Amino acid sequence: SSGINAEYGDIQSYNSEFVAEIINVTPDADAEIDKELIRSFNTPLCPDCGSDLLKPQVVFFGANVGSEKVEFCYEKVRAADRILVAGSSLHVMSGYRFILDSKKRNKKIAILNIGTTRADHITDTKITARCGEFFEQFRDNNLLES
Repeated sequence: SSGINAEYGDIQSYNSEFVAEIINVTPDADAEIDKELIRSFNTPLCPDCGSDLLKPQVVFFGANVGSEKVEFCYEKVRAADRILVAGSSLHVMSGYRFILDSKKRNKKIAILNIGTTRADHITDTKITARCGEFFEQFRDNNLLES
């Protein structure tokens, strides 16, 4: 799919995996946004038809994850030696199921999160920290490639 050309550049040049689809979206009632921010917001347009009704091709909370994506994730998780959960409470089954499967397969599981998670009782290692700060320390100490 093509990138979305917005005022600030081509989104896909920053994230080659970004995909959006045209959809009719209704606002969520649990958030209030300043009306001036709404008026000044520049909505990217579909490069094919010019529509401003776009939604990133991601699964939002409460929506179902497609079976192809679930199976793809199971394959990747099962091929891994160890599992690292970074920045997730695992309170929704869509992520937690992979941890349960990994535990059944006796894989080592580490969790990096600022709060409790649904899998704290089955993890081998729990690190309570903010993901960004944690990984920046690794990078700054040459423990991870930049």
